[in-house]
Amino acid sequence: MSKLVRKFKDESSSVYKLTDGDAGNIIQYVVSTRDTRDLMNYPEIVSVSFREKMRNGVTAALKGINHLEKLSGIDSKSVNVFHILRGALNFELVSALNKAFGFKWHSSSYISSQRVLKEGSFEISDDLYRKFVVPDNATLYSSDIVASGVSFDNSLKYLDAYMESKNYSIKNLVFITIGCREGARVLRKWDSVFRGKYPGYEKTIICYLEGCFALASSDTPIRNTMPETDLLRSRDLGALITPEFEYSQFEKAMIALEACVIYDGGKKGFEPLNHIREILSFWEKQRDYALNEDQTLWAEYNRRLPLEDYFADFKSLRPGDARLLEKRRSETWEGVSSAEYDKLYAGFRWLWDDSAIAIAQEEESLARVCSKKINYLRTLLGVF
Repeated sequence: MSKLVRKFKDESSSVYKLTDGDAGNIIQYVVSTRDTRDLMNYPEIVSVSFREKMRNGVTAALKGINHLEKLSGIDSKSVNVFHILRGALNFELVSALNKAFGFKWHSSSYISSQRVLKEGSFEISDDLYRKFVVPDNATLYSSDIVASGVSFDNSLKYLDAYMESKNYSIKNLVFITIGCREGARVLRKWDSVFRGKYPGYEKTIICYLEGCFALASSDTPIRNTMPETDLLRSRDLGALITPEFEYSQFEKAMIALEACVIYDGGKKGFEPLNHIREILSFWEKQRDYALNEDQTLWAEYNRRLPLEDYFADFKSLRPGDARLLEKRRSETWEGVSSAEYDKLYAGFRWLWDDSAIAIAQEEESLARVCSKKINYLRTLLGVF
């Protein structure tokens, strides 16, 4: 069973080691920060504000991981930031490394890699741009939003060919992502290649921001999802999120109802109006679904963020308590204090008291929430 084991916590970040039987040689962390929680929970954060929050969150994540991996001790002249265009630009890794470790000599490389759906499977297009200046014996940092992993795999294939053509070696690879287990699957493959090809290769690290999310598929029992694209919060579908991220879901009911934890990062960072239109389209589909099929807010919320662990008996909605929640979640969260479970359960009850649960089970309860969100998004677009 996969588990998050807390290894470090301060005011800026919580760092968890993700343990499972399929990790191979790669090191997996899940890191929670205030800024990455905000940018995932509020998709209306776009453009410069989105990238600023991402940079702040990535900086905090790097500092947290550094307590465990001592990454700051690497000579920055051997460090290269490997950008997978255009989504990786949102992570602001060049600046984050400077702010986290004081690096000033690290170089940058760029590759374009865009996946497209063709005849039922993803292929690579728009991959003609290359600009590489990777040093020998390199420690590589990269970042991207990973769903299917096709673009990521294609980019590492080119990187490996480039290093081989120069007769250069790779020492470490650190990858920061908002994504699912496909990122680790791709890295396991290339970790094996790098260890076989580069005698001095040391380690591969993947850092998931806020959680290792579930990837929607054609079989996902949730309506209005994009298969092989949407990253979902649901534990029932295999997501493994941090306690901090779960607590943040209870700020507003709408947060957990979003189609994806991040949507299209490229659009969010560089096409903000198109990004808002994409969110609006989702909520309009959800409103129609709610009205046409009599779906309630309570049912849809529990599909996207199951709340069963918060009840002693979910079918009858008999209340649970923090200790029961702690007992159930101790199988997947290690190192979380009882006081934190008290806070988490209180956050749940703040949003979902008996009255709110009753209202959420009323007819048109989901449609009302959808309409509220639609009106807000139309205001942002100037469409009424």
